[in-house]
Amino acid sequence: MKPPETLTRSTLDTLPINIAVLDADGTILFTNRAWREFSNDADDEMEGTNYFATTDVDADEYAGKAVAGIESVIDGEEDLFTMEYPCHSPEEKQWFLMRVAPLSDTESGSAVVAHIDITQRKLAELAAERRSEELRAERRNLEHLVDRVDGLLKAVVGDVLTADSRESIQQTVCDRLAATEGYRFAWVADLDLRDETLAPVALSADRDDPPSIPLDADDPVATAARTEELQVAADLDERHEQFAGAEVGSVAAVPLVSGDSLYGVLTVYADGEDAFDPREQVVLRTIGRAAAAAIDARETSRLLTADNVTELQLRITDPEVFYIAVASELGCSMEYGGSVPDGEATVMFFLVETDDPSAVCAVAADHPQVSGVSHVSTADGVALFEFAVDDPPVVSTVADRGAQTQSIVVEPGAATVTVTLPATTETRAVVEQVRDRYPETELLSVQERDEPPVSRQAFIATVEERLTDRQLTALRKGYLGGFFDWPRDVSGEELAESMDICPSTFHQHLRAGERKLLEEVFDNW
Repeated sequence: MKPPETLTRSTLDTLPINIAVLDADGTILFTNRAWREFSNDADDEMEGTNYFATTDVDADEYAGKAVAGIESVIDGEEDLFTMEYPCHSPEEKQWFLMRVAPLSDTESGSAVVAHIDITQRKLAELAAERRSEELRAERRNLEHLVDRVDGLLKAVVGDVLTADSRESIQQTVCDRLAATEGYRFAWVADLDLRDETLAPVALSADRDDPPSIPLDADDPVATAARTEELQVAADLDERHEQFAGAEVGSVAAVPLVSGDSLYGVLTVYADGEDAFDPREQVVLRTIGRAAAAAIDARETSRLLTADNVTELQLRITDPEVFYIAVASELGCSMEYGGSVPDGEATVMFFLVETDDPSAVCAVAADHPQVSGVSHVSTADGVALFEFAVDDPPVVSTVADRGAQTQSIVVEPGAATVTVTLPATTETRAVVEQVRDRYPETELLSVQERDEPPVSRQAFIATVEERLTDRQLTALRKGYLGGFFDWPRDVSGEELAESMDICPSTFHQHLRAGERKLLEEVFDNW
């Protein structure tokens, strides 16, 4: 069995704590293995060395404090001395807890000094302090954000709610933002569907040459319009710097979106490159939504109280459309005369300038969109044809958006289509739907026009609802074929034959249709 002293030394060597025993003069009597390994004292050279003599009390505040603490314990002034201190090296940061306690009179020595590694605890405490400071900073930032949102939003919303027009709302938002600290200039661009450009409609200051930005441009304003997402950029091209009127650090482009409608893009310039941080982006998104909602409310109110419709004129050059293909191959012109459901198919009527109706039938019959074609009548070089199709090109596409085809004028290589849509239907949605189906579509014009108290669409819808398909077909063929002209260009017998019915049945359908049409005109118009 080992003697007690040897056993004590062996036990202390197993501890991961740096331990030294000092006598009354501060001489080191014993160090354990952890102490020796930490100080690279493999040969116990420190034993017999005076601890106080090896400590440079002027090196730092901790050295002097440590010596004073050890002396106070040896002299019996304190029962326990503790001190936390850093002990960093170039490779790593470390912290220790120094603990000094007296030994009993029966022991060899006066005090035991222990250095305990508390690095992990200290790192955790520092991380907690950093996180606490981050949270305090975040709280301050949020309070700033709330104050800014609350102040700016109240000002903008208060102004736009009292504005009496879309133009007034746009101008108010520009003026408010340009007057905000840190912002330099603001403007609103609207999308022109005819040439697909974004052009200024409201500016916070006059500019001699406002730019128009193509919708497909690599530009934050164009990108915001395409994606309907806020865009921020710090690397501005010369065009934006000139437009801002001064050297600016960054730009934010805010799409004005309400529901499915894009009401333009609000663009703001700021002095600093990092002015539009996530907090500022929240502010701008909120203002953009508020402005768009106000515009949407004004536009909806105006359109609901107005007796008007929007008329679009489109130019389509897709050679896959059957009537463009027929006109191109035969070098003729064609004019749409309406459509009538016929079972699962739809019959489209066209007046064609041709001296050879059989050639029209032959070309159309070979087209994959046409399931049937027939020549109804000819007068003065203009022939009436009916084309049976499963999905009427263009007509069904615009109908999906509530638009009605008013006319289709076809020349070799292109068709000019005129459609009307309710004033409450967004024009852009209709145009984009047509372009999705026919990519080469060109928007020729957009205009609003007045409708009578009972709109043309409503009157036609009422008439078509009252008429049977046969009655509507008889009226269309009679009108387009020249049956109502004098002298008549086509007889009832010929029209009856084109419908594969007897003449008496044709006249019954025709008279029933005429009576219903006249009732709507004289009783309800």
